[in-house]
Amino acid sequence: MIFKIAWRNIYRNKKRSLITITSIFAALFLIIFMRALQFGFYDNLIKTVVESYAGYVEVHAKGFWDNQNLENSMVVDNELIKNIESVNGVENTVERLQSFSLISTGEKTRGGVINGVVIEDEQKITDWNKNIIDGSFQLERNEIIIAKGIAEYFDLQIGDSLILYGQGYRGMMAAGKYPVKGIIDLKNPNLNKLGIFMTLESARDYVSSDNISTHIIIDKRQYYSEDKILNDLESILSSDYEVMTWKETLPEIEQTITADSAGGLIMAFILYIIVVFGMFGTVLMMTEERKYEFGVLISIGMSRIRLFSIILVETVILSMIGVVLAILVTYPISYYFYLNPINIVTLMGEGADVMIEEFGFDPVVPFSISLDIPFSHALIIFTFSLLISVYPAIRIFRLNPVKSMKI
Repeated sequence: MIFKIAWRNIYRNKKRSLITITSIFAALFLIIFMRALQFGFYDNLIKTVVESYAGYVEVHAKGFWDNQNLENSMVVDNELIKNIESVNGVENTVERLQSFSLISTGEKTRGGVINGVVIEDEQKITDWNKNIIDGSFQLERNEIIIAKGIAEYFDLQIGDSLILYGQGYRGMMAAGKYPVKGIIDLKNPNLNKLGIFMTLESARDYVSSDNISTHIIIDKRQYYSEDKILNDLESILSSDYEVMTWKETLPEIEQTITADSAGGLIMAFILYIIVVFGMFGTVLMMTEERKYEFGVLISIGMSRIRLFSIILVETVILSMIGVVLAILVTYPISYYFYLNPINIVTLMGEGADVMIEEFGFDPVVPFSISLDIPFSHALIIFTFSLLISVYPAIRIFRLNPVKSMKI
């Protein structure tokens, strides 16, 4: 009965109802559209930087992050890998051995990072087929793949050799001459200046150890929380290991996203203010216009609580219609731009691709299609609807039926 009366009241004043629905729809449409664009940009930035090599979650021996040398390495066995892969959300795991070294050829020398990898496992996280510039990533023992920046600095071609010199495990000397098998673009300026890749076996030979690794990189399922994976891993792994997400290993990316997201939240807050005042104005007018009606209903025996319930249901219905329409319109648009990302180079003109590459991400912005965006903001709108209903409740419970029916 309450719903039926509320619906008739909404239908009776079509203009007022349409204004309320339109204001909710327009504001929520802009909020969802803006946040889908923002989070799509963040996802692409994270995917480019994190999936290019860093990984979403990293497991290493306790103390390795503060002092990244081979003495703080670990031995990875099948039991450790099984424990990690048993955690919900874990998609793939990659074992790596990382060591700093001097790189030299001819008269040039610079520092670099030696990365011992298992190519087959790396392909599950990073699509090397798209990133390889020249040569092949099918490495034999004692062959290397170098990042684009190193190739440009030393003017190297496929078949040329690099001399590596550094410190091995337990104080051993690490040195060797390695032919270049491939050149790769890691889509990250810092990694492109430092990265050298060889098989895990070759890296272990280089540092004079048969079984050590420095860290395990974990890839997660799309939209699964890396923080939840971290908590689950910390609960099953011993205190000998340390677990970190990309937010800790790449804090500059997290800071960039946080700062930019704050601006989006301010804009969303402004739109929420518009929605709230629009809804409140409608409820205010509706309450004042219907004082006579409320007085009659109370006089003939309708309880004030039931009368308030009718007003509450009216407000919720109007909010629901606006919210549903906004979701139905924005999601197909977001999905289209998810499949067909906006090309920043096209918008900004020539030369933008070079500038964007310096920041380390692809010049495309796909929209996010995460359902958390529309449903979270829809929930906020409903919360505001309930809060706005406090005003008519106060008016109804203070209403004097006799005075309200005087014209």
